[in-house]
Amino acid sequence: MQTDTSTVQAIQISEDYFRQLCEQMGMALISTDLTLRIRTWNTAAGRVFGASAEQMIGTPVVSVLPHDRRVAAERMLRRAIDAGESSEVEFHYRDATGKALELSGTITPVVTHQGDRIGASICVRDITRRIHLQAELHESQKMAALGEMAGAIAHHFNNILGGIVTSIDYAAASTDPVIVKRVLGQTNRALIRASALVNGLLAFAEGGPRTDDLSDLTELINDLVEDVERAIRGRGIEFTLNLPKLPVVPVPRVQLTTILRNIIQNAVEAMPRGGALRIDVSLTDNSVVVSVSDTGRGLDKEALSRIFEPFWTTKPADIAGVGALSGLGLAIAHGLAQVIGATISATSEVNRGSTFTVTLPRVAE
Repeated sequence: MQTDTSTVQAIQISEDYFRQLCEQMGMALISTDLTLRIRTWNTAAGRVFGASAEQMIGTPVVSVLPHDRRVAAERMLRRAIDAGESSEVEFHYRDATGKALELSGTITPVVTHQGDRIGASICVRDITRRIHLQAELHESQKMAALGEMAGAIAHHFNNILGGIVTSIDYAAASTDPVIVKRVLGQTNRALIRASALVNGLLAFAEGGPRTDDLSDLTELINDLVEDVERAIRGRGIEFTLNLPKLPVVPVPRVQLTTILRNIIQNAVEAMPRGGALRIDVSLTDNSVVVSVSDTGRGLDKEALSRIFEPFWTTKPADIAGVGALSGLGLAIAHGLAQVIGATISATSEVNRGSTFTVTLPRVAE
């Protein structure tokens, strides 16, 4: 079957067409030879970088990039020519008027019909508006999350203070010293709970560790054990500590103590009818590892995926321990871990218990 000459002519696109297409496209298009010197420079490149093709052709292509991105960009360009790899590079740029731009470049090899690589191309697009929109969206999400947390904290404080006011009114109307003593006890427990909530938030807000806020790991664990033994007294919980003899290991005192206390509090609350609690401490060349295991109720996969969400808890109010953070403890622990560069991993099985492992980079002594 023969193809009509006019049809062949209609589908043939001239070299001039491609030249005009590249010249007029809305993105900066730059190509180089094998030595990474500029061969083509379209109109959009002139608008973005403030230089004409006559000025730029024959110059090193990396000269248009900021100094801090040149080495990485040259490596990408070499990979495009030597291995045929494509890559992306993003960088800040100020145009001729001083306006700050966010630019993204796609680097690809230039290949002939025979498959020979004869250079590289960079297609640069302005992503300033996208970056600004993403920043605005992030700020909006952050404010929404802050509002949600503020509302949740206000709700918990309102419950605590409402209970205190009701108890005091009840005691004020009574002359029975037994009732007054019971109300004082209830008020004390409510205030401890409020204090724990505030202290957890303050520890999170303090941020990263200071050089004068470091303690030896062994000393910190031993102090923590005293608190654990008091917390489990009379609860039917068997406690085991695996703490080998360690050299002096500096760790962030306030943050790590808060993280471990909150995890241990969660473990104790998971065993209302008793069980076993175990703390294992170990060192690697680069990390401190502390694991807290319990034989409590455990969690299914769905619950395990949500344990670090603020104010989310699987525990009913009637079994929460004194000073419980009402679903905030693990969220604070997770946030503090990020602040000090640590990670918390968790494994759990329903009715078999849970293990939380804190891995913390070792601090230079």
